Amino acid sequence: MFAEAVVAFVLQDPRISESSGLASATSPGIVYTHNDSGDEARFFAVDTSTGRTRTVYALPDVQARDWEDMARGPDEDGVSSLWLGDIGDNNARRDLGLLVHRVREPEPTSRERVTTEPPTSFRLRYPDGPGDAEALLVHPRTGRLYVVTKPLSGGALVYAAPTTLDPDGPNVLERVGSVRLEPTGTPGGPGIGGLAQLLVTAGDIAPNGSHVALRTYTDLYEWEVEGDDVAGAFAGKPTVTALPESRQGEGLAYTADGSAVLLSTEGAGTPVHRVPVARAELAEEAPPVDRLAPSSRVPYVVGGGLLLALLLVVRGAVRRRRYTRR
Repeated sequence: MFAEAVVAFVLQDPRISESSGLASATSPGIVYTHNDSGDEARFFAVDTSTGRTRTVYALPDVQARDWEDMARGPDEDGVSSLWLGDIGDNNARRDLGLLVHRVREPEPTSRERVTTEPPTSFRLRYPDGPGDAEALLVHPRTGRLYVVTKPLSGGALVYAAPTTLDPDGPNVLERVGSVRLEPTGTPGGPGIGGLAQLLVTAGDIAPNGSHVALRTYTDLYEWEVEGDDVAGAFAGKPTVTALPESRQGEGLAYTADGSAVLLSTEGAGTPVHRVPVARAELAEEAPPVDRLAPSSRVPYVVGGGLLLALLLVVRGAVRRRRYTRR
């Protein structure tokens, strides 16, 4: 359950014109965000008190084909990392699969631009053919990845990645659940009417793992998680909170202390809203996650429609971009 949303800050950097992913930093007073497709492979560290960009982080040797979401969570050594989901596929053409890039969470710096270490990239593949997705979840304790799809009809599907990811991939996703949303009547979205109330555009898991949240263009949904069973949580009944009207809301992240959710929308100079948690028990602080790499790393063990033309028009209304197939 959430309280009324308030404006936390306004994004001041004109380079952040399509905030599509959000992740709260370990360090207080910072939130990370990245643009949607069309930008270079970079993300921004933004000061939550001023809305100004502190540092731009560029990822070497990768592209940003259709980055849709990001999350903070541990790597295989338990070190706090940022996971950037190149998981958008509006036309369901990515036969080679999706990509998720992982970098160690950066230490705060006064430098305006930093090139990160080369990311570790993982190719993910659906077991039942390509599809579009905009929500990437990373469990704060186990580090397991989940992808929630964005179909234009039917329920959203929940997929889990293998518990151990192979950078040489592909890593075949497992379908573990579904989410069927109902019309809420909440206004907002990119001019597609009631469909805006049914499309999942972002997600995150609370820092202590107790809740999982998804958003549409208009509403915020939250489920309680028993143990580490994220997939099972979606079989329960969510709390639903209407969000302030926005043009194209696509970012969501719990704050680092779990006391609120932050939400962003595409567009330059747009507000980031804070929606405080109104549960009787606030999320307890997550178990500590190492910021820095251990002195000796453990080697990474390799594991392993009727919608036809109408829906194509809707796709174009929502995302007026061209993609180059890999």
